[in-house]
Parts: sequence; C-alpha cells; structure tokens
Amino acid sequence: MVSSQKQLLPTARYERLSELLYIAIWFALVTSVGEFSLLMIKKYFFHRENGLGLHVLWMAPLAEVCFFGIYGLILFTVHRCWPRLLSVRLMMCLLAFPGFFGLLGMYPKLQVYAVLLLAAGLAMQTARLVTGRSRAFLTLVHRTTGWLAALIGGLVVSLLLWQILSEQRAFAALPPAPPGTPNVLLITLDTVRAQSLSLYGYTRPTTPQLERWAKTGVRFERAFATAPWTLPSHVSMFTGRFPHEMQVDWITPFGTAYPTLAEVLRTHGYATAGFVANMIYCSYEMGLNRGFSHYEDYPVSLAQFILSSAFIRSVANANWFRWLIDSHEIFGRKTAADVNSAFLHWLTRQGQRPFFAFLNYFDAHEPYLPPPPFAVPAGTRGWWDYVEHRTNRADYYHRWKMPPQQTAIQLQSYENAIAYLDQQLGRLLDELHNRGVLANTLVIITSDHGEQFGEHHLYTHGNSLYSQALHVPLVILFPQRVPTGHSIPEPVSLRDLPATVLGLIGSGSAMPFPGHSLARYWEHTGSTTPPPTEPLLAEVSYGVFLNLPEWYALSKGDMKSLVFDDYHYIRNGDGSEELYDLAHDPLEDHDLAPSERGRQLCAQARHALDRLLAHH
Repeated sequence: MVSSQKQLLPTARYERLSELLYIAIWFALVTSVGEFSLLMIKKYFFHRENGLGLHVLWMAPLAEVCFFGIYGLILFTVHRCWPRLLSVRLMMCLLAFPGFFGLLGMYPKLQVYAVLLLAAGLAMQTARLVTGRSRAFLTLVHRTTGWLAALIGGLVVSLLLWQILSEQRAFAALPPAPPGTPNVLLITLDTVRAQSLSLYGYTRPTTPQLERWAKTGVRFERAFATAPWTLPSHVSMFTGRFPHEMQVDWITPFGTAYPTLAEVLRTHGYATAGFVANMIYCSYEMGLNRGFSHYEDYPVSLAQFILSSAFIRSVANANWFRWLIDSHEIFGRKTAADVNSAFLHWLTRQGQRPFFAFLNYFDAHEPYLPPPPFAVPAGTRGWWDYVEHRTNRADYYHRWKMPPQQTAIQLQSYENAIAYLDQQLGRLLDELHNRGVLANTLVIITSDHGEQFGEHHLYTHGNSLYSQALHVPLVILFPQRVPTGHSIPEPVSLRDLPATVLGLIGSGSAMPFPGHSLARYWEHTGSTTPPPTEPLLAEVSYGVFLNLPEWYALSKGDMKSLVFDDYHYIRNGDGSEELYDLAHDPLEDHDLAPSERGRQLCAQARHALDRLLAHH
C-alpha cells in the first residue's frame, strides 16, 4: 500500500498549481532555447535574416514564460473543474504542443497541416514520456530550470552591454569636426512613386507639405532609383554603386566591399544614426547599419514582444486569424510619427556634433492602412476581400484580375498613406526649423522605389523596371548651397546622392564615391551648355524563392534598363526589349520597340548598356 502511494505521488504533484506552473515555465525556457538555436543556425549557417532583431534574445523568453504561464493556468483550471475531460496526460500533451508547433513553424517550407500533425505527434510522445517517468521528469525540471534561466539571462545582459558599449566607443572615437560643419538628413519615403504626388502634378493633393518645403530648395522632375526594391536601391544611395556591383540579392545582405556614406561622414566627425521602419530590408541583418554608431530598426514594443513567441507569431500571421480579428496591418509596424519621435529624442541627447541621420518611413508600403483621418472608410476594403484572405499564393500575383473599383480602392488607400507621410514630414521639418537646426542642415527627401497598381498588369514592386517602379521624388534643401524654388527637368539617378552630399558639405577630401554631384544641374543655370549626362542604369535580379508566374517579365530572368535622353529602354530576362518615350508617354503605355525608329534606338541603347556594364 505504501509502495503504491509512492508511485502515485509524482502524478499527484502535477495537480498542484505551483508545480504545473513550474513545468510550464520549464517548457517556455526550453522552447526559447530551441528557438534561439534555430535562429542562429538560420543566420550563421544558411545566411538568412531572421526578421526579429537582437532584442528577441530577451523578449522571446519573457514572452514564452508569459504565454506558457497563462496557458498552464487555463489548463490547470479546466483540469480541476473537469478532470475526466482533461486528464494529466492530455494536459501535458496540450502544454507541449505550442512549443513544437512554434519550432516546426520556423521552417517555412513545411505546410501548416504538416506542422500541425508533427507537433501533435511529438506532443503526444512527450506526454507519454512525462507521465510514464514522472519522478525523473520532475527532477529534470527542478535541476535545469535555474540553469536555463541563467543562460538566457547571461545572453540578455551580454547583448545590452555590447550595444551600450559599442555605441559609446564609436562616439568616443569620432575625430573633431571643423566649426560650422553642416548636418546631413537623408529621408526615404519607402515605396512612394512620383506619379502619385501632387508635387509632380497629380490631381489629388497628396503632398501639400512637401510642395511647401520644395519651394525652399530644388526639386528634380525625373529622378530614378537604381532598383525597384528596397535593399539595392538604398545601398546605391549609400555607396554610389549599381546593384550588380554590390552582389546584394533578395536573401543576400549588403557586404563590406565598398565604403558607405555613413562610414565616410563618421571619419569627418559626424555622429551617425539611422531610424528605420522597414524591418525587412533596412535592418541591421541586411547590412544597412554599417557606419552608423546608433541604429534603431526593430522596436521594443508590445507587438514585437508578443510576436517574439514563435507559436504566437505563427498564429498571428495566419490568414484565418487575420480574417477572424479583421486586422490586416503589419504587427509592430513603426509609423512615421514613431520614427520622428525616435530621431528627435536622439537629436536632443547627441550633443553639438554635426550629425548624419537616415530616416526611413514605411507607411506607404502594403498593406496600405494609414491611421485616421487618412484611413479609407470601413467596409470599402475590396482589396483585402479579393487577395489577402486567399490561401493560394498564385492569387497574390493575379491581382490584375480584380475589378477596377477594387484597384481604385487600393490606390486610394496608398495615396492616403502618402498624405499621412506628407503630414508627418511637414511636422518634422517644422520642428527642426523651430529648433534652429535646418539653417545648417542638408536635407534630402526621396524614395527607394515606386509602386504599381495595374499598369502593365502588375502590382506592388520588385517585379519590373517600368517608370511606376523607378520614378521617385527627389527634393534637396540646404539654405547655404542650394537655390530656392528651382526645378531640374533632366533625368538623374539616386546613385549620385553620396557624391552630392560630400560635394555640398565641402568635405575637402578625395571623392570616395563614383558618380557626380547633382549640384551641377543648378550651378550651370544661365549657361547655354547643360551639364553632361550619362545613361541611368536600373536593375532587378530574379529571385528563385518568389515563385513568380510565367507571364511575369521577371520570371524569365534578370532585367536591366537605361534612361537616356528622353527614352527608357528595358531589356527583359529573355532578351526581348521595350522602349518608351518619357517626354510624350511618361506612363509608358506605348512600346516603341517594334517600330523602325524604335529598333534603331534599341540598338543604340543596347550598345550603351553593354559598355556601361563592361565599364563597371
């Protein structure tokens, strides 16, 4: 009888709330260590970004402990009220299931049904082992929980100390800057195309603030990005290099082959800081933080904290869950107001040094959901009804089949997001003016790429080199060196921005960047000879993971284009060519390549493209 009671003792201990919570915390810590190990394998062995940031080291364990603790409390309550409904073994199975589901869900090639079946099978086997060897399991839990917590705590402390000390060392190592050295502020409006801005003649008043400030500087009528997506375009703005020179790709981070604008300015005594809202391709994981002493990408927020749990992240990003809660926003998205606030806070405490600050706004990127009063009225989100709730990814690429009214709603949401960005941009510039900062600050406002809304049967970006994806706004403000109310009609490339910055601030050293300063376009005013121009190159590489449908131009291989004179030449991956007259057909509705004149111009552009690629 005594022996029988001893055998039942461990099982009885499962029925204590304190013991069950202890077990739940152990499951949370083990899950956290597993998630961390998989993230490190993914990052350092397979060279893939994690999309979570360094703060996941402490947020994930804490989030898992909170989740498993609450989940365990619910299971305990159900078991106490209905013991026949929820046995101890089933309770252990349900407690183990979220950990396995979250870990398996981190492997993207596994279908959700496979993840469910595998997680359920592993959880049942775990429950069988746990209840079959109760005493050994409880001993393991008690002996390892403290060590697991200490391991995670040590990683967290090391991370925080490393971040603090590295920033302090970088700031202390800055050389003195000459008196009067101007500040530099680079602002990119992610995914904003020039075609939708009232600054460039669009009928809707989407950018009244940008129009107001453009009158105090120079506006470029035809500025073109070097790529139709974020990473290579930003790297061009930082290095002056073309995408094919940098070897960046959809899953390949920016390397260290070329100096960046932040690195060069830091050697001139600049305090450098980046504040980015695009946490996919502007994060430190993709290498864009190089040269910045202070860089804020992944936020420390409630949404980011919750999403640190792999299980919660899998559920929160599932289409069925988004449909259930009627929410399509990117969880944890930083708004333009958040970016402004972070920058102004840093500016207040960074001291009297000249600064180079990089601000990236993400509000105009899909899903286009600006805050009130810019939000599209509820009940008119035809875009989501047609696309986002479908599980077949092919539907995502067939949005051109949407009825025109749904495309119009999508475009309206996008333009409302631009209007919100414009409002926040105006507030930031007004605040800097009130602080007396703008008088000695070079401000560059542009975008990394545009967006498509049915033109050429295409949507979003990164899949073509048409003007909707490449033609972006560009405004430069600098009272000391830039004229007011000036407009530049010549086509220019964002590749020239690093050379422009160093030329305007008067660095006094050899130019480390290729390209030429854009100041040549306003400094020749009054001269009969315009400044020399070169063909403007843009590129996009095929990404095998995109699984593009065959009718996509990009599905046939890498694409390249040249803007020369008033023409835009596009070479597709299969060797076919397109040609558009930007002066008379800015929206590129009519392909001139089949015409006799078009064939001659294509031959000219083909040779120019080959020479340019051979040179670089």
